[in-house]
This record gives sequence, structure tokens and C-alpha cells, in this order.
Amino acid sequence: MKDYTSDHSRDFLLKPQEEILNQITAWLRRHSFSPEDIAKAEEIWVEYIKKSGNYRASSRTWAAAVIYFLGKIRGHKWLNQAFLAKSFSVSPGSISQRWQQIHRALREAEGRDGTEEAAEGFFTPVAAEVFRKLMNYTQSTDKWKNFVGDIFFQFVGVETPPLPIDLILELLIFITCDRTLPGGKKIIDYFLEENAESLRAEEEEFLQSIRASRFGLFRVEAILNGTRLLLIDFYRGNEVEVLVRETGQIEQGDIIMSRIIPAEREGLWRFGGNLVTLRPSAAKELSDLAGKWFWEFSVANKGWATGESFIQENSFRFWRWLIGN
Repeated sequence: MKDYTSDHSRDFLLKPQEEILNQITAWLRRHSFSPEDIAKAEEIWVEYIKKSGNYRASSRTWAAAVIYFLGKIRGHKWLNQAFLAKSFSVSPGSISQRWQQIHRALREAEGRDGTEEAAEGFFTPVAAEVFRKLMNYTQSTDKWKNFVGDIFFQFVGVETPPLPIDLILELLIFITCDRTLPGGKKIIDYFLEENAESLRAEEEEFLQSIRASRFGLFRVEAILNGTRLLLIDFYRGNEVEVLVRETGQIEQGDIIMSRIIPAEREGLWRFGGNLVTLRPSAAKELSDLAGKWFWEFSVANKGWATGESFIQENSFRFWRWLIGN
């Protein structure tokens, strides 16, 4: 992120926005931060409001998120989410969500267009490093070994053909981000908590994006323009708007199997990893199989199952089916 040095005005701020800024500067002064750090924090907030204008949620959360972002930029490792959450009486998760939102908006302000970035490849150098760390974490932590082994045996089996790299990474996301541990958390939650101070901003942002990602089966409801698709999520029952570089051969009514991740622009998504358009005969075959899988999942959960819980806990079944066809 560039270093802002130009003067900036706060005159355009609405009263609630200015109150958040006052919370930020007052906290920093109480903790004896330098005038340069205070000016930097003020600029982060002003630039964010100029770009986004979205400040819904607790004012304390926004203040803590700006100060956490300042700590990331300045290298103040003691300004971690746990410390700021306690100081501002908010949750660490809410701080994480808001600083990521600020970070994305400022990156766009630096000239990185959201639509263009949404169409970039999913497997970037940052992603490769994050996946390496996450894979090492699942393999080197004893408490995950049985969990990971059971999932691998259940969804991959022992006589599967070699998986291509993109499906290996999809399997890693499935194990760490989709599947829920007995205690209610996911492996990625523990990884983020235990590595918060060592992750670079870009790495943490990517981890948060795959944590929020969704695998799904989608019907193309409409092609809105050359770079957007309106999709219906079969299992969650909602509409999602997805950014693409170009619509290519995708047509209205197509059935798409893919993972979507949050795009730079709030409320929009982009495809991450594999995207498969199913032929009508394949879609019918998969629909019949998925009905059987849903029934098995429901029985295993004592009759309680939703479309969202099913697709979240069984997404790799769909890729495993694809490999066998």
C-alpha cells in the first residue's frame, strides 16, 4: 500500500463518520502515538470514506479496524486483534472483517480496478504461499490428523486417480474452510488465530476470502453485461452476482459448478479455481446422485439437514463425481 503524504480534508465527513475519526485519534493520543501515526490513521479513515462511504456497524469496530490497519502498516505487532477487541469491547472477528473491507477499498483507490481484479487468476503467488502454509499446518498439527485422514478417506478414497493441482487445492479448502470441527470451528479459524501476527496483509486477506468462499451449483439466470452474471444458487436458494472477465460461451440457463469468493466490490463475487459448465444429461445425473447424498447426510444428522449445510459439508463429493466421469 502506498504511503499517503498529501494533505487531506475531513470537512466532507458526516457527523457519525467524524465521531469515528475522533474515537481513533483520541485512542491513539491516549496511548502516546506519534503525530505521524495519528495523521496516518486519520488518512486511512478519510480515504476509505471517500472511496466507499460504507460505515454501517459499530463505531467502535471501525475505530479498532483502522488502528489495527495502522499497526499492520507501521509494524506495531502489539496492536493485534485480541488487544484491540478488549480495548474497544468488540469481537476480534468483527475487527478482521472491517479492516479487510478498508484494505480492499484503499487498494481500489490506488488504481486496482475491482472488475479487473475479480477476473484475475485465482492461483497467484500469494495464494501459493498461503496454501503451502495452510497445508503444512494441517499435516504438522497432531490434533487435525485423524480429522483430515477421515475426510480424505471418506471423500477421496484409496483407489482414486491422481488429482490435478487445482483439485488438490480445492480439497484443502474443503477440509480447512468448508468442514466444521466437532467444537464448531474450522481449521482455518485456528490457523488465523495462531498465525495472526506473522501473516502479511495480503496473505490474511486471501485467507479471509477463501474462508468466506462458497462451493455451489448455480443456474445462470441472466447475463447482465459483458462482465457480470446473475446466478441462482441451487442449494442456498439465493441470487448471487458474479464478476467475470468475459462471458465467453456461458449462456442463460447453463448449470455451473464452481467455488465463488467475495470480490473487491462489496456484495459481488468472483469465481475461484475450477469452473465447470454441465451438459443437461450430466446435470440430471448429478442431481439424482445429489438427492441420494442429501438423504444420507440427513440420516447421519438425525433427520436435520439444510441445503446450505449439505453443500458446505459435502462439496468435494461433487468434484469426486466429476473425476469419475
